[in-house]
Amino acid sequence: MKEKCIVATWLFKTDLSNMNAGEGSTNLKEVKTHKNGLPYISGQSVRHALRKAIQREHPDKFKCTVEFPCGKIKDCWLCDMFGYLLPSEGSKRWSPIKASPAMGQIRSSIATDMILRLVNDIECPYCHEKINPLAKGVREEGKKEIKQGTTLKCPKCGKDFKAPYDIRQAIAYKQLIENIYRVNVSVDIDAFGVEEVPIIEGEGEKAKIKGINHKDLYGKNSESERKERIKAILNAISNISDFASQSRELTNATPDVILLSVQKQYNHRLSSALRMDEKGEIDPKMFKDTIEDCLAIDGTKIYAGLISGVVSNEDKIKPILEDKDLKNKGLELCATPRKAIQKAIQELDK
Repeated sequence: MKEKCIVATWLFKTDLSNMNAGEGSTNLKEVKTHKNGLPYISGQSVRHALRKAIQREHPDKFKCTVEFPCGKIKDCWLCDMFGYLLPSEGSKRWSPIKASPAMGQIRSSIATDMILRLVNDIECPYCHEKINPLAKGVREEGKKEIKQGTTLKCPKCGKDFKAPYDIRQAIAYKQLIENIYRVNVSVDIDAFGVEEVPIIEGEGEKAKIKGINHKDLYGKNSESERKERIKAILNAISNISDFASQSRELTNATPDVILLSVQKQYNHRLSSALRMDEKGEIDPKMFKDTIEDCLAIDGTKIYAGLISGVVSNEDKIKPILEDKDLKNKGLELCATPRKAIQKAIQELDK
């Protein structure tokens, strides 16, 4: 493939949520913050969500797990895309997929939600009465937790019986926040399916590395294999969802605004284009200069898509995306972020 790199940078606006809680004190799960209060989601969490989005659509392509990698990059998408470390074999692989933390862009207030785990009634094995195990007279006075096997007393029949499991009522608190996040993902196309084998001459203390042999494990299907995996990554960005606490704090993480470049040189230049100030505005000059700098590399294509209402100064940003000179240089504004991603996939198929 003539393309060397794909860079995607996008903004997504969330509802009240905590998509990657920090290590809070006692019973409080805190929002991870930077710059004295701006929230962020770790790069590890972004990679996890991207990996799950790929795996959901291609479960048969994942031959192992993160905890127990197989190292078979030709056949296993997990090891090929996300890298691995096998200490027992002295083998490791750097991931061709690079991800930034999702950085909160605007300052907003934090809400605190109470999480309550209630104790369910249990049934007396003798009279089948439903009883509250924490009620007075059922458990030993002063005990807040009941371990499995602890002796309980039924208030109806008066007989003793053993607690069938650990019983504990708990209250915790969790910080939640609304925000607009900016996240970047890059794809090193040439690294897919390639195993780096050091060329070593000599033995023992005299051994020296003379170079690196880059072995393409895809063989004759090299280009088609790369394209299939890269398409899966791009489609996963359209559907990325698996951040923390979605069972009770469901919110959107797919792109509301996206810039996506297909490049013949590897760099991360485009990743700074969507930086916002705390009012939710993008600097128009910096935005245009960054796009022009990326398009200065011969053969670069940039695809853009946006949902209205996310960028506060959209009226100043959208005209840049519609600029005829930039269009002639390789910028294309698409109707939506998903359509921009599909345009990039079509570019790879040419």
